Amino acid sequence: MAYYAIYCADSANGTALRKEHHEAHLKHIGQFMDKLMLAGPCPPMAGNDREASFLVVEAADAAAAQAIVEGDPFHAAGVWDSVIVREFKPVVGAWAPKG
Repeated sequence: MAYYAIYCADSANGTALRKEHHEAHLKHIGQFMDKLMLAGPCPPMAGNDREASFLVVEAADAAAAQAIVEGDPFHAAGVWDSVIVREFKPVVGAWAPKG
């Protein structure tokens, strides 16, 4: 098992679509609570009015991490217009594995 950081940038209609599909998204994510290290929205910032989502998941490989996102109702509804999945190696910090 490895950790994967996943960044999902919203589409132009992402904010409206988020509201419409939020309950189904939470239900989907709830199936992976044992694999989620953290997950949540990235609010808009100055110069960029779009939201995003950020997750760190534990998965067998990048394809398994990608499958979590591809099965998400946000993905199917077009909330996100790009998804980046990268292996993540936590080394230091409160969230880094001990030992």
